[in-house]
Amino acid sequence: MLLPYCAKPSWCDYRHTDDCGECGGCTVGDLYRMAYERGMIPITITSFEMLRDTLQWCAENGYTYIGHCCYEFYEKRYEIFRKAKDWGANGVLIDIIGTTCYDLGVEEEERAYHGEFQVELDLFVEDSEKILSIKEKVEDNHKPEKKGRPVPAEPLKSFLPEYYKIPKTVSGPEEDRTRLPIIKEKDKNIGFINGDKVDYDIALERAIELVINASKPTIIVGPLVLWSWSEESRRKAELVRKLKELIPRLNIHVLPDYRPKNKNFDPAREVDPPNPHISILHGRHDLTLMIGVHCYRTDFVIRLLKKHTQTKIITLCNLYGHPDADVSLSGMNPEKLERFVDSLSPVSS
Repeated sequence: MLLPYCAKPSWCDYRHTDDCGECGGCTVGDLYRMAYERGMIPITITSFEMLRDTLQWCAENGYTYIGHCCYEFYEKRYEIFRKAKDWGANGVLIDIIGTTCYDLGVEEEERAYHGEFQVELDLFVEDSEKILSIKEKVEDNHKPEKKGRPVPAEPLKSFLPEYYKIPKTVSGPEEDRTRLPIIKEKDKNIGFINGDKVDYDIALERAIELVINASKPTIIVGPLVLWSWSEESRRKAELVRKLKELIPRLNIHVLPDYRPKNKNFDPAREVDPPNPHISILHGRHDLTLMIGVHCYRTDFVIRLLKKHTQTKIITLCNLYGHPDADVSLSGMNPEKLERFVDSLSPVSS
């Protein structure tokens, strides 16, 4: 079940994540409950890129979807739903209630595209329940997970700006559902150089070369590494800190969550999710590395950086990599990251 983020209250800490606390404060929580009762996977769509990748994920995994969107969105983005059908993802769409971004003009439409729309819409709960009544309920073992506030990874804690207020929840590892959850062994050792698939070691050599030759490199550290989720994420945080120590000229920019900052942020330290290019332009960075950023958001950042900056882009991706980057390394586990960092040790000076 695909649900629009704009149906969550603007005050909700879950508005810009694909999760829901099921507090009962909006109709999105009602639909999450209905989905769980019927053994479905509910996902909140937070951007157009996430919709595209999620539909592709549905096709690759054999899922049929029920989606909720306004008619204007369907009419304008019809092509992505047609492509989804061609990929093998069939679905049903249900209208939503309220004043949409399309009613408010081009500026709000653009904000909605990037996940910044602030108006709250509503869902047809009764109609959805009638449609879902044809699907039998399953034994409901689902209990909303009670998450504590995320804890920063100790090695990177000092890079969080003093003004940053830690939210109740942020997107975590379990929420990167937009690509296949299991990486085939052969896909763990691939890379991309300017869109061409190459052997991992070749891509690694090119990535090292770019770092060595960069005069103002920066690394964007996203929520998958910035927060202390697991031993793996903590080890990656240690290695990012080690990379900074090896290469003092390397700037660290944090992307702790995907809530819009409305340009109220320090571009020398933090990235505004809808405007990632502002930080890169501010520091005149000629190389941007990315680690710990969800794949759907990584694709968005790459597009904005290529549109507005001249920076080269390297992605250190947990999953399959990103062909649109200048260099992308796949299956970035702690062992691979350690190899990347250690390869720069002799040349860090």
